[in-house]
Amino acid sequence: MRSRVSVPRSVLWVSLALVALLAVSCATRTRVSSQWLSPDYDGGPMHKILVVGVSETPLGRRTYEDRFADALRGAGAEAVASYQPLPSDDRLTREDLERVVRRDGFDGVIVTRLLGVEHETTVTPPTTTVVPSYRYGRGYYGYYGSGYDVVHTPGRTSTTEIVRVETKLWNAANSQLAWGITSETFDPTSTDDAIASVTKKLVSQLEEDGLLAR
Repeated sequence: MRSRVSVPRSVLWVSLALVALLAVSCATRTRVSSQWLSPDYDGGPMHKILVVGVSETPLGRRTYEDRFADALRGAGAEAVASYQPLPSDDRLTREDLERVVRRDGFDGVIVTRLLGVEHETTVTPPTTTVVPSYRYGRGYYGYYGSGYDVVHTPGRTSTTEIVRVETKLWNAANSQLAWGITSETFDPTSTDDAIASVTKKLVSQLEEDGLLAR
């Protein structure tokens, strides 16, 4: 005889909330709009990467760098957020950045900056469709009756938010630009959601292009 297990209602509500949250997160889409891979780069996959985020606020920089570094580590690379060795909230100097890169033996330096946030509006005009007369009986009344059966579809306006981000990867040994992409993220639900979608796409593209060492 099978026994039934009673699940507390609070647990069920938490589970449903998590499923809904995951569904929202998965709905955010990031695509690569342009990509460049240096034909002269011969340094092979990079293992230790310094992550640099360009942001108007220190919190924005730290949040992005942490999320991107976590995503890179999840792919098997060794990644360090730049605010850790360079905690200054001011603009980084060339000397400080190059000193850290040499001192800590980074293979690559990857820099991300926000290009802009745009709102694209799409207008769908209203339509009116007359039901074909062949659906009615023959004769004049069939045709007459069909003239009263129409379908009205109201117009609508939709707006899509597009977050454009540029990311470039340099070979730390000689400051050679090795790789770069511009990405577009559509309708993120929050800043964290946008960052998660962007960094996931960046790591996937870096792996696909053979630039991450495990």
